Amino acid sequence: MAFVALTARAQVSVWTYHNDNMRSGVNTNEVILTPGNVNSTTFGKLFSQTVDGCVYAQPLYVPNVNIQGRGLHNVFFIATQHDTVYAFDADSAGAAGGLLWKTNLGAAAVTTTATYTNSNFGTRYNGGAYTDIQPEVGITGTPVIDLNTGTLYVDAFTGEVGGGVTNYFHRLHALNITNGTEQPNSPVVVTASVTGGGADSVAGKVTFNAKQQIQRCALTLAGGKVYIAYAGYADTNPYHGWLIGFDATTLQQLTNYVFNTTPNSTIAAFGANAGEGGIWMSGCGMAVDAATNLYFETGNGIFTATNNSGGTEYGDSFIKLSTTNGLAVADYFTPYNQAALGGGSADTDLGSSGLCLLPDQPGGNPHLLVGGGKEGKIYLVNRDQFTTTNNHYNTLNSSDLVVQTLGTNKAGRLTSTPAYFNGWLYFGGWPNGGTQTLKAFALTNGLFITNAVSVSTLTNSFPGQTPAISANGNSNGIVWAMKSGATGILYAFAATNLTNTLYTSSQASGNRDVLTTGIKFALPVVANGKVYVGSSNQVSVFGVLAGTVSFSSAFYTVNEANTNLTITVNRTGGTNGAIQVTYATVPGGTASSGVNYTTTSGTLSWAAGESGGKTFTIPVFNDNLAEPNPTINLALSSPTSNAALGLQPTSVLTINKTPVNAWKFAQFGTNANNAAVAGDLADPDGDGLVNLMEYALGTNPNITNSTSFTASVAASQLQLHFTRNTSASDLVYNVQSSINLTGWSNVLTYATASWVTNVAGFGVSESAPSGTTPNQFVNVTAATSISGRTNLFFRLEVNR
Repeated sequence: MAFVALTARAQVSVWTYHNDNMRSGVNTNEVILTPGNVNSTTFGKLFSQTVDGCVYAQPLYVPNVNIQGRGLHNVFFIATQHDTVYAFDADSAGAAGGLLWKTNLGAAAVTTTATYTNSNFGTRYNGGAYTDIQPEVGITGTPVIDLNTGTLYVDAFTGEVGGGVTNYFHRLHALNITNGTEQPNSPVVVTASVTGGGADSVAGKVTFNAKQQIQRCALTLAGGKVYIAYAGYADTNPYHGWLIGFDATTLQQLTNYVFNTTPNSTIAAFGANAGEGGIWMSGCGMAVDAATNLYFETGNGIFTATNNSGGTEYGDSFIKLSTTNGLAVADYFTPYNQAALGGGSADTDLGSSGLCLLPDQPGGNPHLLVGGGKEGKIYLVNRDQFTTTNNHYNTLNSSDLVVQTLGTNKAGRLTSTPAYFNGWLYFGGWPNGGTQTLKAFALTNGLFITNAVSVSTLTNSFPGQTPAISANGNSNGIVWAMKSGATGILYAFAATNLTNTLYTSSQASGNRDVLTTGIKFALPVVANGKVYVGSSNQVSVFGVLAGTVSFSSAFYTVNEANTNLTITVNRTGGTNGAIQVTYATVPGGTASSGVNYTTTSGTLSWAAGESGGKTFTIPVFNDNLAEPNPTINLALSSPTSNAALGLQPTSVLTINKTPVNAWKFAQFGTNANNAAVAGDLADPDGDGLVNLMEYALGTNPNITNSTSFTASVAASQLQLHFTRNTSASDLVYNVQSSINLTGWSNVLTYATASWVTNVAGFGVSESAPSGTTPNQFVNVTAATSISGRTNLFFRLEVNR
């Protein structure tokens, strides 16, 4: 028995920041977008959606979400600074798609507007005004989605006015991705404390203060826990770096999963800027390895954890935390010039850069991580032991004992996260003197080639770009990046040659692809042929302008009959221009042309501006043979006018054999079409039950069966007992009664999946199923009262 099937192209989910917990930033399952169709002629903005605030959080994407009341949709999720989470159809802004749901999570904290200056938080610079994020702060860090439970976790910052006073809160929300409602136990107010006597401590405890702590890092989901990291608003003291873990199911804050980067530096010892060490990484989340160790960088702050000193302050450091029975420092590395990074007005945080973990590399250090900071150095670190001598901080030399360091002018200042693809790391730094561009550095045997192997022509300014990469395996690589400013710009570069700028959203005439104001640290998300970009009060969807064509399903089924089956092909995404696509039944299936179906081919056409489905039919025949379900392979090809094949360019049609023929093949195999063995009235096991009755009762026709057809008298009832094959949907069962064995009446009938009472006073019941297909059965009891009766007879009639 041979089975042939075509596998549908898997749809990709983007459930967390930079695609995965290694923060690689790469999607290697992109089969639609290629360097050949990403250009201003064939690629551009398909549609935009207006939202109620700036979009600092990265968009997230989940395919085939069963939206309550709306059916299955590919969905992208957006969170805004107005504390609203949106779910939009990922493929259409029209009536069939558009807004699927939105949920507001509270009153965002107002910052500085044209008529109002909030002096409650973030007051260190700019005359006491917080100007980094305007006009409000709500959701800043990228949410994370648990695909197993359909839950989106997000931190919402609120400023709640009462009694003339504004109180500030961070709350962890767990939202159902199908409708935006709160999951059980949600939300919870973020609270935490650690032992410590440093800045902002009271009675030996440092307590989380929501007003002082911005939530900039992406949330991290690992090992059944949700981790949220915090830094400070515009370096306004007192603040610390916090990492707080919550149970992903109960949302309980786990007291042993709290880490504070600077719990013991006092103002008396270190001055007004004691503490600090925020965890912000320009929006990157914690990186996670296979053992659920957490990796991150800290910003400017006090550092006292010199080698073997017992110090607890980890400003400007790479940190690895183990997560077994709580958070504990497993390793760390602090640059030799840590004191200078935040000293005076330097403000050159190490922790301004996100980091990524690399897949296993050849050479002596297979497990590596890469990160950097505002100073512009790139650090290649051995995850198994951060420093070569296990001395975490080199107090003696002007060098760092890590695997490798690239100098400050190699990639520029880093307020971004690198991306990894095919042995290259891509950095979007900004100038540290001179000019900087998007650059790629190659690894060989676990070490960087010290000079960039590819350099784009894009000139960067603050804050640079976090690159994202799409590819089909190791081919068709594209590097995507966003440039912030008065008008945001989306860029696409050939991954193997960054001088080849494939596309920018400023190229097309008539402002066709124009974006609103670009948000710093923003990055695009690429999934299943489209690119999702957040900006000021808007999210935009880019793709192939002529759209993509796909079968409406990866699998079709039809019950065997002489019929014409209708197949639907959908055009989605762009509708620019008229297009055609060729459809055909193709070799590879088990069905026989002329016996099971008619070979079919042709073209489908859509007019300019037209989307939706077009159909064709395949003639299907009933050959009345007992055999495995035949399959027919279908394929789309040759889309015209710059359209592209979508995620389902192939499909498999299965012809379901009639139930009795499926039963005969299962019971008799190669003899299934031999009337002497498998005919309705044959009795191959000689037990007196012909095949049709064996089929009806769900018994094995190859072995002698004791009859399941019996009668009894109980509780003043005549009862008929028999079994019914649950697979025999093509049979009609009639329970008949008679008082004289000559005139019979149908009193109970089973057809189309239920029993019908034909004569009052007769009833029927069935047990739960027993056995397995093709001999799964239920026990049937038909009964009627014998009160006042002299003679009464039952019999069972089966018809096909």
